[in-house]
Amino acid sequence: MITNIIKKIVAGIDKMSDLMGHIVKYLILVLIFVLCYEVISRYVFDKPTIWAMETSKMVFGAIGSLCWGYTLKIGGHVRVDLFYTLFSKKWKAIVDVALTILLLIPIEIILIYTGFKWAFFALRVNERMVDSSWLPPSAPFRFVLAIGFTLFFIQTIAEIIKDLYFLITKESLIEVDETNTKEVLI
Repeated sequence: MITNIIKKIVAGIDKMSDLMGHIVKYLILVLIFVLCYEVISRYVFDKPTIWAMETSKMVFGAIGSLCWGYTLKIGGHVRVDLFYTLFSKKWKAIVDVALTILLLIPIEIILIYTGFKWAFFALRVNERMVDSSWLPPSAPFRFVLAIGFTLFFIQTIAEIIKDLYFLITKESLIEVDETNTKEVLI
């Protein structure tokens, strides 16, 4: 029974990360539109905008931060594979759990705490981004970053659960369907 609950929790977290990845991909279109608008305004009409550069930075930051969890789920984060690729699945799980607990989780907790602290501060004092004369409010962007840190942390917990489940039971919590290259819950 507890195994089914764990599987449902991990599947729910994985689905949330997948959904976020699919939603955020549309921000790439927004980023392309903003940058194309600026290029056309600047070089075709000789009328540069005051908002495009700042907006593109915020959209790009949102794309990156909101997809950290999704990237972790699909194994897309950079790792030093010099020895890791030589390890058995068991040793990979041990290394992943140990380094995640020792290094990643403390950093994520600091990022979440600091991110929300700065976001609420920016909201309270009506902080503005000063890189351009547009001076957009910084609180919405800071909240997006903090939410991205939180989603990353939640996916990290799911990955630890998957590794611990494998170490305890010698079975994967998820089954990979080689024909569709989709992950399927056991």
